[in-house]
Amino acid sequence: MNITFTKTDRSSHLLLIMAGWGMTDVPFRNLTAPGYDIAVGWDYRSEKVDTSVFKRYREVVLIAWSMGVMEAERVVPALGLPLTLTIAVNGTPTPVSDTYGIPTKIFDGTLSTLSENNVIRFNRRMCGSTERYRQFNLSAPNRPIESLREELSILGQRALETRKPFSWDIAVAAVNDMIFPYTNQLKAWKNTRIISIEAPHLPDFESLIGQLTVNKSLVAKRFRDTRDTYDNSALIQYRVASLLARKLLDSVNNDYCYKRAIEIGAGNDCLTNYYKNSIQIEELELWDLTMPAAPETSACNITPVADDAESRLMELPDDSVDLVVSSSTLQWFNSPVNAIRQIQRVLRHGGIAAISLYTEGTFSQFAEQTGVSLNYVSANQLSDAISVECRLVEINTYTDQLQFESTRELLQHLRLTGVDGVGQSSRARLRTLLRNNKLRHLDYTYTTLIIKKI
Repeated sequence: MNITFTKTDRSSHLLLIMAGWGMTDVPFRNLTAPGYDIAVGWDYRSEKVDTSVFKRYREVVLIAWSMGVMEAERVVPALGLPLTLTIAVNGTPTPVSDTYGIPTKIFDGTLSTLSENNVIRFNRRMCGSTERYRQFNLSAPNRPIESLREELSILGQRALETRKPFSWDIAVAAVNDMIFPYTNQLKAWKNTRIISIEAPHLPDFESLIGQLTVNKSLVAKRFRDTRDTYDNSALIQYRVASLLARKLLDSVNNDYCYKRAIEIGAGNDCLTNYYKNSIQIEELELWDLTMPAAPETSACNITPVADDAESRLMELPDDSVDLVVSSSTLQWFNSPVNAIRQIQRVLRHGGIAAISLYTEGTFSQFAEQTGVSLNYVSANQLSDAISVECRLVEINTYTDQLQFESTRELLQHLRLTGVDGVGQSSRARLRTLLRNNKLRHLDYTYTTLIIKKI
């Protein structure tokens, strides 16, 4: 397998794209993902990979497309990558199947009649329209027909082999896919979160990356820029922190000293001040993308840390932390579900985690009007991530609504709290939004969890 880096900014975060059959890196060279290097895997005739090219990355987001889904399941587990988010796009773990993939007759017919003209027909079906096909041809791969035939034959043989289950966070299924039938994709992913899109087999990867991954450099900038305005504007965030603190104090053992505690997303000590002097803590680490504020007085030793908590969490040893708290933060992770799994892993036996984060339903009105939203998870996804070593003491979901006098005031509120770090809507759409002046409330849906390691 070839690994080609199409974008290298010396980032510690990598977007790894496992391309489909017949591809090279060429169709992906214009992709951008702020804050991430981009690497493309292609030509699966060999599955040998030089793992040294991944050594410096602290986080890897995997996007596997078409036949690349099966190959990701075969290759990626052995690479030892620090995966946070895994996304399958228009492909399935069983790519040759009358029920769960490309129907066997169609696959066999494609292989037996493969020619340059038939590759052109395949690409037209893959693109779905004349205009998309024209755009694809501007950067189409150029591989000898024999290499395509050999690769397709090998992939067909591998599709018959069994392999260990692989964990996918999201399966993206295109309604208009003419390669992997949409109905077969839905059947294949019945136990995985599915996002359906109006697209052909070859989707708009730039759009998918923007929708499903977090631009952490933008998030950090927004919160850094709003440090002076956050306290007076973050009404819901303080309400959520107060609620979580009460649940935390009801759950801890007052006679026990928690030697190592970590707060993820400490920020302006919105949550810290509620608990720091009410729980026996020996060492408290305050993590945030930007340097968090350390309380002036505290009964414990406090260490502020400016770092990407999603990566830092994966680097902690097993059973190394007694207490983990986090409020209004994990929704900014690429995978809150994986973060919940990592938190359970690092907790010592008897340790407690108290978490609140925004979940499905948050800012739904804003997303409908602007097309900009975080990839909010559901409470069910979070509860499904609880391991057998842990007990979910409590999980509850709440919705609060903020009302505004005008759309302009609503947008100003988002700016003052840094929440517009989710992304950028088009200027034309924002002008229309302001002119209509109909968006005057925001729903905040948040889930709180108390987890104890048995």
